[in-house]
Amino acid sequence: MALGLLGILIVLWSLPSPVQAHESNEYSVDAAGGLNVRSAPDIQSTIIGSLSDGSTINVQEQENGWSKIIYNGVTSWVSSDFLNSSGSSPLDGINITLDPGHGGYDPGAISVDGTYEKDLNLRTAKHTYEKLREAGAVVTMTRSGDQYLSLEERVEHSHSTNADAFISIHYNSSITSSANGISSYYYNDSKDLPFAQELQSELSEQTDPQNNGEYYGDFHVMRENNSPAALLELGFLSNPEETVLVQTDSYQSQVSSAIVDGIINYFE
Repeated sequence: MALGLLGILIVLWSLPSPVQAHESNEYSVDAAGGLNVRSAPDIQSTIIGSLSDGSTINVQEQENGWSKIIYNGVTSWVSSDFLNSSGSSPLDGINITLDPGHGGYDPGAISVDGTYEKDLNLRTAKHTYEKLREAGAVVTMTRSGDQYLSLEERVEHSHSTNADAFISIHYNSSITSSANGISSYYYNDSKDLPFAQELQSELSEQTDPQNNGEYYGDFHVMRENNSPAALLELGFLSNPEETVLVQTDSYQSQVSSAIVDGIINYFE
């Protein structure tokens, strides 16, 4: 029997509210002097309250170092740097070191449109950092800005933070402009290869570039690392089409999600 307009409106009104695309995650506050609650994800925004050290909150989502919460019935924001996962996330308590390759006076590869690899490496690392924190991991980066670090310093950072895994993020280049695809490098068959395989598997499933597989690489940041370590080459900056692709927001989202899923698979 056909419904009139009023009947359709009544049916729609009675349907349950759509489920949110994300789930709330429980975190505890780790801030000795308390944690400011702000009206927006901005250090200059209005402070509307404070959370005491050790208190527990539900985080709805995280972006750019900020966590969205409900405070006294109002959507609010707190700094993610002072939150610890309370145990409901897949990477709870896992220490990950992200290493954006190159930096400072070392630009890495330079794309056909003039983009520096060092900048793209850092952009991908920051995307991955946020998603790893959402998954409950404890995450550090060897660099958070345009600094030069030696290979020894990068490995020392991994050791000093007791990293459970280390990922060096890079983009590739070739004298052949048609070269394309993603590859993952490992040094040790038993320590590194299983980790690289999980990362490469997710990268090949979740992104469009060609799957170039895993390769042995005698790289200092893996060879001297105590942790399972992988070096990722996430596309060719010498390929005009791939250069455009890897700089898109959608690709950055895909590749960072794939890295996180690969890490989750490995530790499960």
